[in-house]
Amino acid sequence: MIRLRFGPSPTGNLHIGTLRTALFNWLYTRSKLGKFILRIEDTDLLRSKPEYEQNIKEGLEWLGLNCDEGPEEAGDFGPYRQTDRIKEGYYKRALEELLEKKKAYYCFCTVSDLNGERESSKSAGKPYVYSRKCCALTPEDVKSRLSENIPYTLRFKMPENNSLLFKDIIRDDIKFDCTLVSDFVIMKSDGSPSYNFACVVDDKDMKITHVVRGEDHISNMPKQLAIFEALGSPAPEYAHMPMILGTDRSKLSKRHGATSVTEYRDQGFLKEAFINYLSLLGWSPNDEQEIFSLDEIISQFGLDRVSKSGAIFDIKKLTWMNGQYIRKCSPEDLFERAWPFVTDTLKSKLTTLYSAEDLVKIVNSVKDNLDTLADVSSYIEVYANTEDEYLDKLSNFEFSESDKSVILHFSDFLATSSDLNKVSVDQALDSILEKTGLGKGKVFRPLRIASSAEKSGPHVSELLAILGKEKLQNRLSGLLK
Repeated sequence: MIRLRFGPSPTGNLHIGTLRTALFNWLYTRSKLGKFILRIEDTDLLRSKPEYEQNIKEGLEWLGLNCDEGPEEAGDFGPYRQTDRIKEGYYKRALEELLEKKKAYYCFCTVSDLNGERESSKSAGKPYVYSRKCCALTPEDVKSRLSENIPYTLRFKMPENNSLLFKDIIRDDIKFDCTLVSDFVIMKSDGSPSYNFACVVDDKDMKITHVVRGEDHISNMPKQLAIFEALGSPAPEYAHMPMILGTDRSKLSKRHGATSVTEYRDQGFLKEAFINYLSLLGWSPNDEQEIFSLDEIISQFGLDRVSKSGAIFDIKKLTWMNGQYIRKCSPEDLFERAWPFVTDTLKSKLTTLYSAEDLVKIVNSVKDNLDTLADVSSYIEVYANTEDEYLDKLSNFEFSESDKSVILHFSDFLATSSDLNKVSVDQALDSILEKTGLGKGKVFRPLRIASSAEKSGPHVSELLAILGKEKLQNRLSGLLK
């Protein structure tokens, strides 16, 4: 069984790039009936915050990216938070193993010492590689310095290989010049493990079979593969995804719409649309289809169809797709999703004027107008206008003789109608179109304005049916006078 992990650092809110990583890991495990593991990588003790971890969890929960194992789920390979793993000695035991194998060593170099080395390399026009001078310390030297409480780190001793070749699932063969890789710190001066070290120890202990992550991690490969080898453990298979770029092909930033994932939720994006759009950022389905159910995405998803080139995040395309999903909602589903976005003042007015059944119809009548659920208030407030507000807006419009003829025809229909609903209104509109020989625009527009004092808004037949016979007769008769 394949096992994949999503390892966010709670040093900020969950953003598009990190979420896309989580989604691709989740989709791959679901497509292969594997396990999806959430691991909180919080070894950055100064920047990690509980509120950021909560935001990450909220984003995953909103989209339904459920974990099989994690900090709050059962699992045989926990704990799943790195600070807890520090307390339980997982990294300490691995460090002791590397020290015993002479694959790691104590380093007592100060910041000043290291800066001096870097300056020397810069002056010589060479890339900086740590001098390894602490690797030459005898056990007695190390013991003496430890007894004096001299601050230290622990460094991993890179093997003498000149080059490293590994096969990436997405990018095929990738080669590194290992002579440029320094012996790197695996335990920091505060006693916490470095990212590359903790990541490998956890992947080994949690039996991770595949690592799917962004291409910015490719540079970590020589270090991580060397640690796996030193610990005598086979490495997982790796797949490095393309970066997400803005529409100008620069690094994704807030000006491109990159914001906390939960903010998209709060702006009225549907989770289905969000997952659908995000899944297409770097992955290509089997054909030109763009709108997919989650089951369809899972059934087609594979790492073999993930692109090597950067994926473009376009907020306009996401918004368009969101509108498509809104239009697929049933009236009841749309009401349940959109009603929380209606302002409290408007809710109060509408619930006073209309029945629960009509409130569902009101929200559904603007379905075709909505790009996000947050747009709903601006479109349905027409139903809450008082007569004074209606008359004030109506004063901005003039009606031609043709307009008045259409209004008169509809007034005649109202006079004989006993049951006003969308079906009967549609029939009346068809009859007016036939009698007058006018196009839809010249029939629908005057009726919309005459009934609501708005040039656009809800579907016209639903608008007329919901406003009701009494209100329409009062408004239209007053206008015809």
